[in-house]
Amino acid sequence: MEAYTEISFYLPFFDLIDDTDEASSIEKLLRQFNINLDLTELYNKYNSYGEGPDSVGKGDVLVFFKRDDKESFILIDLFHDFTDQYNMVKLGVRSSIKSFEEIKDAIYSIYSRAEIKSKINESSNLLKQEIFDYPKEIRYGDQTYIRNILYNTK
Repeated sequence: MEAYTEISFYLPFFDLIDDTDEASSIEKLLRQFNINLDLTELYNKYNSYGEGPDSVGKGDVLVFFKRDDKESFILIDLFHDFTDQYNMVKLGVRSSIKSFEEIKDAIYSIYSRAEIKSKINESSNLLKQEIFDYPKEIRYGDQTYIRNILYNTK
């Protein structure tokens, strides 16, 4: 059985999709997973949850599986937390250990570019467990929010 590794961290959404390089690090990472994702579509999805206070408590989790290995995926959690002032999103990557060498430069490039970021969380199975725990109901004050997960295997 093949071993897998996982990395996840939080960073501002616009640091995830904006890059001054010709080919951005997130695009390189997506290409290495054979995932076709238009960053404009991701931007539109993020903005579809509203702006400012209207976006608080909203946002789904997107999971993009690698075409030739359904155990490997990229997770982008677009949930806007109630105390978040920086538009933070979670980027998670699960990959076989032997393929990790090929993708780690793109991951660490994304991480190092972000001005504000969380500590990197490394695991072997937490992300995999996380993607099966949806939909989630979140209560905040007298409001109830539902978080969904959307899978994309294109």
